[in-house]
Amino acid sequence: MRKSIPSDKQEELLIQLIDKGYSSFSGVPDSSLNVFVKSLDFYDVSHVRCTWEAEAVGVAAGAFLAGKKACVYMQNSGMCFALNPLTSLCIPYGIDMMLVIGHRHTLPQHKVMGECDAAILTTIGWSNYIFVESRG
Repeated sequence: MRKSIPSDKQEELLIQLIDKGYSSFSGVPDSSLNVFVKSLDFYDVSHVRCTWEAEAVGVAAGAFLAGKKACVYMQNSGMCFALNPLTSLCIPYGIDMMLVIGHRHTLPQHKVMGECDAAILTTIGWSNYIFVESRG
């Protein structure tokens, strides 16, 4: 599932993911995903806040191997930290997870990643992601 949603639809996105069976969430908190992350506290799901995107992918991989549908949230500027565990663990061993990525691309420090993040995911063959458009 490749798609992009506006920032003001974050709780709706979370509800849709839970309705699709996602029950394990891990990620690196970010202001662009503030509503998504805070909303996790109100649902009966597993939620692990991580300090690094690779760590969040590792937590999600463990959840997947335990039989859960897992979701990792992150800001796109940190997405490259998730690439190694995605390409060396998840892809070779068929470990799937949804990536919810806060897509910042209008500020100068986020412009380059904002222009190439979808291409990077396409290059590695990862199609299970959703961009949440940031307002800043």
